[in-house]
Amino acid sequence: MSSRFTQILLGLSLLLNCFVLAGFVYRTWIAPPPFAEAGRRPPPRGGPLEMLARDVKLDDSQRRALNDLFDRYAGERHDRFRKFQAIRQEMAGELKKPEFDMARIDALVDRMAALRTESQKQNFAALAQLADQLRPDQRQQLHAILAERFGSSPRWRPPPPDEARPKPGPAPAHPPQ
Repeated sequence: MSSRFTQILLGLSLLLNCFVLAGFVYRTWIAPPPFAEAGRRPPPRGGPLEMLARDVKLDDSQRRALNDLFDRYAGERHDRFRKFQAIRQEMAGELKKPEFDMARIDALVDRMAALRTESQKQNFAALAQLADQLRPDQRQQLHAILAERFGSSPRWRPPPPDEARPKPGPAPAHPPQ
């Protein structure tokens, strides 16, 4: 190829890269969010209760009836999150010290466990209030979703018990060939 043709190809490649970069910058930082167009509402809040409500496809009247529940639940989740963060910061402060104060660490772990327990109870209470507003088909779908999400195996699996693990035997003298 001639050097002139190579220069033209490099110039076109540079021009294409500039357009791609400009489009990325515009879409990320300059363009209004998609929900701001045509008076659409912002995306729904991201809590688990709202995700379940989307999954069971609430109609407008159900959503209006549950709006107070969603707002109250979002506020409670935010408060719990702040409490979790405060305990984590206290725990980090304890773990930075040169000597572990196990009494203090145990107390922080107990507070974290109590807060998680309270959180689970509040989650299920909110789910019960949500279920009260559902039609029978939606309620059946909600129970199926909950059974799937709570009944599925966790991402982390504990190691098998010792009797199920293979016992290491003596190493072979020579690897098989």
